[in-house]
Amino acid sequence: MFLTIPPGHGLIYGIILYGMGILILALIIRMFASWFRIDERVAFIRFLARLTDPFITPIRRFVPRVGLLDVSFILTFVLLGILQVLLVQALPAGW
Repeated sequence: MFLTIPPGHGLIYGIILYGMGILILALIIRMFASWFRIDERVAFIRFLARLTDPFITPIRRFVPRVGLLDVSFILTFVLLGILQVLLVQALPAGW
């Protein structure tokens, strides 16, 4: 099974690692969907929008679009990756 928690790490570690990983994957899929102009009326894209909008919307208030490119997706991706690493590093052993 590929979704295993490494030895010496606990459940909280797995929740942070895989939960943030799923969120980052959803963000990447939504980013490509926006670049290829896939309509948000598609049920899967609408689900991804509901999942990722709480993270993208605050950044969009401060970061404008650069031409046709929405840089807020990239910045959100980087910030979520940094948050994931910081949370995993902050956990004591066995959590």
